[in-house]
Amino acid sequence: MRLNQYGAHPAGVGEYGNSGAGAVALAIARGAKRVLLLGYDMQYTGGRRHWHGDHPAKLGNAGAITDWPAQFEQLRKDHPSIEIINCTRETALTCFPRMPLEQALNEPVLYR
Repeated sequence: MRLNQYGAHPAGVGEYGNSGAGAVALAIARGAKRVLLLGYDMQYTGGRRHWHGDHPAKLGNAGAITDWPAQFEQLRKDHPSIEIINCTRETALTCFPRMPLEQALNEPVLYR
C-alpha cells in the first residue's frame, strides 16, 4: 500500500467531509456492524461550537456545520446494512434512529 503525502497509509473509507463521519466510516471499514453515536449534535448547542470551546484562530471552528447532516446522509446510503444509532442528547442529525444510550446498550444487535 502506498503512503500518502503525510507518510500515512490511506484508510480507504471514503470522503465524508468531517471527522465525525470519517470516524464512523473507519469503524465500519474495520468491521463494525453497529455504531452508537455520542456527541454528534450537528448544531451550535448552547451557543457553543464545540463542547470544549473554540479552537485557536488558525484551526476550524465548525464553519461547515450546515453541510454535515448531508455528509452523514451519504454515509447512511453508502452503508445501509450497518446499524447506526444516534444516542446524542441534543442533535440536528436526523438520518439515523435515535435512542437513549442506556437503551441502546441493552438492545440486541439487529444486524450481523
